Amino acid sequence: MSTQAQSTQPTRRFADLPGPSGLPMLGNALQIQTSRLHLTMEHWAEEFGTPYGIRLGNQKAVVVSDPEWIAEALRERPHRFRRFASMERIAEELGVIGLFSAEGETWKRHRRAWMKALSVHHVKPFFEQLSQITARLQKRWEAAADTGEAVDVQADLMRYTVDVTTLFAFGVDTNTLEQEGDRIQQHLAQFFYMLNRRLSAPFPYWRWFKLPVDRRLDKSIAIVREFVNSTIAEARQRIEANPELAQQPTNLLEALIVARDEDGSAFTDIEIFGNTLTALLAGEDTTANTLSWMIHLLSQHPGEQKKLQDSVDAVLGNAPMWSRLEDGEQLKPIDAVMSETLRLKPVAPLLFLCAVEDTVLGDLELEGGTNLIMTMRTAAVDEQNYEQPEVFNPQRWLEEKKVFAIQPPMPFGGGPRMCPGRSLAQMEIKSVTSMLARNFDIEAIDADAVGENHSFTLMPSNLKVRFHRRNS
Repeated sequence: MSTQAQSTQPTRRFADLPGPSGLPMLGNALQIQTSRLHLTMEHWAEEFGTPYGIRLGNQKAVVVSDPEWIAEALRERPHRFRRFASMERIAEELGVIGLFSAEGETWKRHRRAWMKALSVHHVKPFFEQLSQITARLQKRWEAAADTGEAVDVQADLMRYTVDVTTLFAFGVDTNTLEQEGDRIQQHLAQFFYMLNRRLSAPFPYWRWFKLPVDRRLDKSIAIVREFVNSTIAEARQRIEANPELAQQPTNLLEALIVARDEDGSAFTDIEIFGNTLTALLAGEDTTANTLSWMIHLLSQHPGEQKKLQDSVDAVLGNAPMWSRLEDGEQLKPIDAVMSETLRLKPVAPLLFLCAVEDTVLGDLELEGGTNLIMTMRTAAVDEQNYEQPEVFNPQRWLEEKKVFAIQPPMPFGGGPRMCPGRSLAQMEIKSVTSMLARNFDIEAIDADAVGENHSFTLMPSNLKVRFHRRNS
């Protein structure tokens, strides 16, 4: 038994847990639809409580929604818990060999380079360039407002976050916001979808035969690989032409290329590619989806939209968006809208870990290798944790001395593996939301048709809104 386990004496084992009945060999795999994985897990949590047990093929999984258990598991990485063992191999097959999938000493080595490049000292000077990209998004939405066009905000925000990520992390301005046609993010979207699909598959069929969806993925991988490799080649040329960049890299990619361990070893080309791809995926998906859900909920609640507009107006005056870094602390209502959105629409509704060795979580004895699935929204919509939990109420986060049983499920993870890009993501969210509040009223279009699609992150489906220029 792990020496790191809690002192609580275990009273239950996996065999003692309730859960849905399954089939021999396959377990519960056929009861799960990939795009609705989170809803299935949440439904079973309502039926069986927490924790409950399921089987995916020959793999056992414990599903947990208790906030204290979740916090402990996240805190105890990587020595007691790590990502699903299968995730590292699947990510490697997709070319994502880097910070996202790495474990142990390899993860620590990669994280050092990321933290150096993505420190707040690099984020703050980027603020002016971020504002310029936000201005492009404003221009795009003004054009839509003038024609009355319905806007696919999630698609636009994917463009926005790719533009921000490529400029900040690679020093490349892709400017997809002012272009039409085939876009790199269309191919990036395939990665998380297929990672999610393959993680929940009862067996790795793609290693023996390819379905049409797998062949589409192969095409997307080839296109993304060409884009990433050309970006890496350009960065190497910059470093060769400007040797001082080896001592003072200006972005993540340059930092990865010049990074050296204590023994003098450098990142391999495969590792540089994998971390570059990781930056693209992580920088695009979670931020764009969080903003999309914020816009969806604000469009359905005009009163909350007006409160946000008034508060932003009071801070920014006539400025079209957040343009002075020092004003950020006064834009707490934006943080409140984000927290309330993440409570109701967590961009990472499920987190996947496994026990490194035999251990104890709460009163449950876990065998080494047992998978752990954490349903992040279940506790966040429980009346024991929040008053009127079904109501979208950002004001609850602005009440002084208000202490909640749990905090909103953040898209940045928790514990030692907290996302190193969270400062940049929060700046993006505040920049876009301030621009939106200052310049537009948001009109919902068939809000009842908007659905939730689990593609590793929680994406909206059928989400379109109409923007109207404000008269202020």
